[in-house]
Amino acid sequence: MAGSIQKTVILAKVETASGTDAAPTHTADAVAIRVSNLSVKVTEKFAERDTIIGAFAAPDRLPYTRRAEVTFSCELQSSGTLGTAPAWGDLLIGCGFAEAITAGARVDYTPSSIGLKTLTIWAYINDRLEKYNFCAGTFKLNMSVGQVPSLDFTFTGLVSSVTGSAGVTPTLTGWIRPEAVGPVATTQLSLGAATYSAGAITGGTAYNFKDFSIDCANDVQDLELATQETVAIYGRAPTCSLTADLGPSAHANLVADMHAGTARALGLVHGSASGRKVLVYAPVGVITSVSDQVDGTKMFSAVEMTLRPSSANDDFRIVAI
Repeated sequence: MAGSIQKTVILAKVETASGTDAAPTHTADAVAIRVSNLSVKVTEKFAERDTIIGAFAAPDRLPYTRRAEVTFSCELQSSGTLGTAPAWGDLLIGCGFAEAITAGARVDYTPSSIGLKTLTIWAYINDRLEKYNFCAGTFKLNMSVGQVPSLDFTFTGLVSSVTGSAGVTPTLTGWIRPEAVGPVATTQLSLGAATYSAGAITGGTAYNFKDFSIDCANDVQDLELATQETVAIYGRAPTCSLTADLGPSAHANLVADMHAGTARALGLVHGSASGRKVLVYAPVGVITSVSDQVDGTKMFSAVEMTLRPSSANDDFRIVAI
């Protein structure tokens, strides 16, 4: 009988030593995954024997290593308590981010280039358990009006084992009920001379937006040596896309900025109350495309940007406030 994807449970935990199983538990490390974007795949790598046997035949293939690719989405919502890390914090750490907790105030997540951490991921899927270590990933942040904001992850890791195993019941109390993107819980997008300090965005010009996304675009690679296999992040090239009601003048000004190479900062806040809010900010958005976005008979502006740091490792930040 066919199984159900809804019986899948994903556990994820930061490894103290990369490649050493962190033994995540269903009571402390379960992920509240969204069914629509779930994929767990194990692939084998092969060396081909290029031999002739006197007849038509496919080449022999010699297995030498396995890899896992785990893709899932989770809801973007703070922990409910100021200064307490959200449940998705470990997932960002596995994507090359550093976590900075300010007690009673906020938790900042910013990209890093050194001392990166990896995850152990266990996937319970229809009475089997697949264990992966050395998992490193990348993600996309998505906010669209009328939808739940999300973080969409893709992790690559080494396969530790695949065995039959009964499922577990996850404890998901750390994942509080989110709020939809819209007028009740979401600010306008600040664009221009916007600055960030201590959990707040100031300055810039506010515009109503329809869609907003950031692609972290980490360069995740695996390394294969005679006696060692690893997975790590070797670079990043984040980009931002937005659709907003900018109006004719602002649209034209962005085109001029693109031509002149003038960067724009940008940021927004989602969430209706302290402890439930998430702030997203990027200090340097290099404009790469400005176009019209038609929705029925309505017309918006669509903008694409490359996100650059203003100083090392501040390309963009996600803050739980």
